[in-house]
Amino acid sequence: MGWISNDWLPWLDRAGRVSRLRAAVFALLWVPLALLAARTLAGDLGPRPITEAIHDSGDWTVRLLILTIVVTPLRQVSGRSELIGVRRMIGVATLVAALLHVTLYMADLGWDAGRIATEILIRPYLAIGFVALAGLVALGVTSTDGAIRRLGGAAWKRLHGLVHPIVLLALVHVFLQSKLDLAQGAILTGVACAGLAIRLAAERGSATSIVAAIVAAAVASIGGGAMEAVWFTLKTGRSPTGLLASNFDAAYRIPPSWIAGAIAATALVVAHLVRRKMPARRVR
Repeated sequence: MGWISNDWLPWLDRAGRVSRLRAAVFALLWVPLALLAARTLAGDLGPRPITEAIHDSGDWTVRLLILTIVVTPLRQVSGRSELIGVRRMIGVATLVAALLHVTLYMADLGWDAGRIATEILIRPYLAIGFVALAGLVALGVTSTDGAIRRLGGAAWKRLHGLVHPIVLLALVHVFLQSKLDLAQGAILTGVACAGLAIRLAAERGSATSIVAAIVAAAVASIGGGAMEAVWFTLKTGRSPTGLLASNFDAAYRIPPSWIAGAIAATALVVAHLVRRKMPARRVR
């Protein structure tokens, strides 16, 4: 087994030691696939199992993609440099989920290349999805240490900065397929907005306070609620007043903007506590 390098063993850090964090994240990244497999074996995917599997794998692709852009600001706040390797692991899992999503879609169309191409051309959400997939593939194949050396640090950073427009395309893809239930898209949008806000605050050295957590929660709530309202108006042509008002009333449902805000605030508070309780360790 001497020919297997540490790069191929995700539970090892760069020094060759077992990392409990990496091992835990690696195990957790298998959970979505395990749940989908369990539902498949139990016959719990409904009358159109492939369609349900397509939707499930697509949902997890976008969730993991959002998580990849949230890891960096959480690393900045927590001071835990080992999260760099975790980010790469999550990025690879995102690409695998995206490829599974597309493979299931093509299987559902009977592997008919002509029909697949036609669907992409006539359905905007599919065209946007395939552009996002191409971007994920480009990021995936250049995610190795060797690719960083070949491209150079500056060029590599510019290339991987494309993750933000890819996230935007993925969110549009989600909303275009939504009917009137925009909750998931609103939550994911809010978390993405909070991640960007935390990153900007961290770069200015002001993301380690409770005030920053409150601001992140506000950004997530406003971003998620605004996106939900805008998309509702575009989709129905109706005024978003009632939908916006529902963000201040939890009598019938917990507003997605509240959920996004709670996720953002909780993540930032936990990262802040980790920084205080666990001194940062330099990772070689």
